[in-house]
Amino acid sequence: MKFSDETLLAYLEGTLNEAQSREVEDAVEADPEIEARLMALDPIAGMVQEVFQTLPAEAPQIDLPEPVAPVRAASPMRLVAVAASVAVLAVSTTFWVMRPAEPGWAEQAAIYQSLYVPDTIAKLDSSPQVIDAQFAQAEAQLGRSLNREVLEDLPGLELKRAQILSFNGKPLIQVVFADEDGQPFAFCIIRQGPNAGNKPIKQAVLSGLATATWAQDGYGFMVLGHDAQTDLTGQLGVLTSSFAG
Repeated sequence: MKFSDETLLAYLEGTLNEAQSREVEDAVEADPEIEARLMALDPIAGMVQEVFQTLPAEAPQIDLPEPVAPVRAASPMRLVAVAASVAVLAVSTTFWVMRPAEPGWAEQAAIYQSLYVPDTIAKLDSSPQVIDAQFAQAEAQLGRSLNREVLEDLPGLELKRAQILSFNGKPLIQVVFADEDGQPFAFCIIRQGPNAGNKPIKQAVLSGLATATWAQDGYGFMVLGHDAQTDLTGQLGVLTSSFAG
């Protein structure tokens, strides 16, 4: 099976769905060429190469268990093979321990939002007709109301756009605002499914932005300011009460 570089990058970034990810993994196991291409695209692979370069030239000392019955002496090539296997195992363990955890939907949304500047939203078409169409499409994808009347009245914010995104095959809606200084502000909702647990409000700084996340009734919610010092209190109180249940 053939995969484009874009598909392999999407696998490394965790944006493929479960079925697509399994196809890539099966292909990597069966085709060394695809494995090599994936390693070439993975920025973490360089760390592994550096570890290999620092391995000692001589084989390490290995404590092997005493044999139960007499055995023939191992050949020098056999000992080298055992030592090499141990070295590869050590490097592989280090690789997976050091590999950063895959970013979740909130981290990915923050990375995306951090690219916004006032000019990004200044010239957006926010006419009623355009907003009507955007909300209709977003609510259809999400499977619930976006409480537009609440979003239009958030204190200190002007509604600019509702955009449909996706994370691991799940619809992710980003509602964009401009604050009184024209700075970008966002509210995101992702459909997580009926088996997803509720989570209390958690505030953090992600990708340089003040954020607040919580989950309820199969949906995840997120508020994002324009920098690490943005005060989310006023909007957060309205949103948590409006999107409860």
